[in-house]
Amino acid sequence: MQRTGIAALLAVLTVGSLRAQTITVDTSADVVDFGGAQRVGDLPGPDGRVSLAEAGLASDNTPGVQTIAFAIPQSEWLYQWLFPGRAVLRPFLGFRVFDTVILDATTQTDFTGDTYPDGGEVVIWAETYLIDNVGGEMRGFDNTSINLSGGSANVIQGNSACNITVYDSGFNLIGGAGSGQGNSGGTIKIDRASDNVIIGNTVSRVRILGWIGGGQPASNNRVGGPTPEERNYITGYGTFNGEGCPGGTTVQIFDSLDTLIEGNWIGTTPDGMSQGSDASTTGIGFEGENHGAMILNNRIAGILARGYNHCRNLVFGTGITLYGTGGDFVIQGNTIGLNAADEPVLGSVTGINSYDYYLGAVGNVLIGGTGLGEGNEIAGHLTSGIEILNPLSGIRILGNSVHDNATLGIDLVPANFARGVTPNDHLDGDAGGNGLQNFPVLASAIADGAITRITGSFNSKANRAYTLEFFASAACDPTGYGEGERFLGSSDVQTDASGDAVLDVALGATVSEGEFITATATDLVTGDTSEFSACVEATGGGGLDCALIRKFTAKCREGKLTAKVVSSLPEGTELTLTRNGGDEKTVTINARGKGKAKWGGQSGSQEVCVAQCPQTPCAAALCP
Repeated sequence: MQRTGIAALLAVLTVGSLRAQTITVDTSADVVDFGGAQRVGDLPGPDGRVSLAEAGLASDNTPGVQTIAFAIPQSEWLYQWLFPGRAVLRPFLGFRVFDTVILDATTQTDFTGDTYPDGGEVVIWAETYLIDNVGGEMRGFDNTSINLSGGSANVIQGNSACNITVYDSGFNLIGGAGSGQGNSGGTIKIDRASDNVIIGNTVSRVRILGWIGGGQPASNNRVGGPTPEERNYITGYGTFNGEGCPGGTTVQIFDSLDTLIEGNWIGTTPDGMSQGSDASTTGIGFEGENHGAMILNNRIAGILARGYNHCRNLVFGTGITLYGTGGDFVIQGNTIGLNAADEPVLGSVTGINSYDYYLGAVGNVLIGGTGLGEGNEIAGHLTSGIEILNPLSGIRILGNSVHDNATLGIDLVPANFARGVTPNDHLDGDAGGNGLQNFPVLASAIADGAITRITGSFNSKANRAYTLEFFASAACDPTGYGEGERFLGSSDVQTDASGDAVLDVALGATVSEGEFITATATDLVTGDTSEFSACVEATGGGGLDCALIRKFTAKCREGKLTAKVVSSLPEGTELTLTRNGGDEKTVTINARGKGKAKWGGQSGSQEVCVAQCPQTPCAAALCP
């Protein structure tokens, strides 16, 4: 996707840089009494004052870009019981400007001082529209409903307790990375608008809404960015209905193309340590038809709502929900369920959930990755870390850290909606989430310094290529399957005509004796990733100095496979040799440092390895 950058956006914003006169609003009265062409030169009217309505009319009728400033005496400040310390303007029919204008309420602060430390000093208590503005600005307002309709390249900055809507307008900057440029308040809504940047704000929710069926997708909008200064703090949105059931999506994405959600804190208070809303049930939610979304390096936590009344004893919440159709999503580098101290204490019911949609399920989704920083950390959830429902498929789950979830790390759900470990089946013909992809079966894990050797077997579709990923955890899940706290590495395998593959992998990864090793399998054709395998406990290499193995060979004659060791190991040393990932033999080194093992009745390709010495190359032979 194209990233709408700040530098590029600011270049677009220069279109409105031609500034003309400044019009100063100096009364809170909603009156229009000036005549003539109703331009700036015709102000003020007979009352000697300039109202907000008059300033808007004069700006629309005067060529150039005017600045509307504010200097309303405190003697005219109304509604102080509701908005103390602020000048309140209440235009009867709302406030609309149709030509580019700069609305600068910070000038009121310059006039009267900082009378409201929690935000701006001017409230427009009515819907406020900048219509077809190109290069307009609005800053320093409080409790004002701000709407951009049409136009482009506008800047909305430094407003407090405001709702902001952008409709059919592009290349606007909502917030900013500089001090005081961010907005605060309720909702920022991008409605059938494209190429907008939302950064540095503190709000309760963000909505990216398009209409693909009507030819108006919300395209190439960016929420957040790669630097802390561009981070939005989106604290959480939700409400309770009359039955006491909560519901609400904090970041909603509907009918969009190439949306980027990056570097935000979603669902928590701005310090990242507590839940932001007690009614939000979804952190980031996809609905409708979406394509090309990227969810990168966000902290998503605190999305957990508890019902009351008829929904009492029920809990709701998902960090990321994949619902709808479309695809080509990338979800990388996020923490889901962890507070700002990286403690798994702000989990949801499920970390990531994906389920069916009546127009067809979402597909081609990458959760994680094997590059630096691409894996997500998903922890602290009341059920599974990742849940894939039937019939979704093509969801690759790679290189993540998944731990401390109450049930499974990854749960592939069959058509009957049964949760829990799904047993493998021969040739992997069953159906469900991610095709109920089979997981590897691990036999052993030997840790020896910087090398870890893992053996086992794998059965899935015949003559198919798979990537197997391996993980280490301090403890095995109570189910005996997973999770995967630390990504160790991967290896590709090819199944034979029976769907079988031998697993004997030496990873360049350090594992401590007593850690638990698990694995997943990903089909390289379909993109389906399995649940975590059953755990095996890593054992040490027995204190062997494997460098003392000088020669290790294997030969086969008339179906008899013989493996020989020549070493400087002490007499009586026992080595475990494995044939094709299993079929172990124990060899005892004699006084001359030699030992051998034999297997009879063999045919085809053979590989023999020293289990305790992953760094010792395996020996290969062919039995005709």
